[in-house]
Amino acid sequence: MNAEKGITRPVKSDLVPTAGERQVMKVFLVSYVPRTLENGSVNIAVVMVGNGSADVRFARDWKRVLAVDPEADTDLLTELTREIRDKMRVPDEGEEMLLRMEDSWSNAVQISVGRGCLTEDPATEIEALASQYL
Repeated sequence: MNAEKGITRPVKSDLVPTAGERQVMKVFLVSYVPRTLENGSVNIAVVMVGNGSADVRFARDWKRVLAVDPEADTDLLTELTREIRDKMRVPDEGEEMLLRMEDSWSNAVQISVGRGCLTEDPATEIEALASQYL
């Protein structure tokens, strides 16, 4: 604020983008891998983190999982999605939380390497990614 003239200017924050401004986000795929030595996996979630926020979209049902592994524990996968959703609500910790969780999943659930995503609208972008990958 310029106290002499009574002028205030908006403060631009790197963490809070303005409307229409491109944001660099990181996108991860969460995959169910029933047999790590075989080439069979199914994406079950898309996670987007960046700018102090995190968002996630899940597969709508377990049909593709059951097609790859008819004996999959879908109750456990449902609990896993709840755990991810709950933990993603903690600001600024989405990516770190994913890596900690992956360590506890015994390779049955794996997280891809994060990929950069430049977007003006993360909410629209994650919907498009979910429709493409889930």
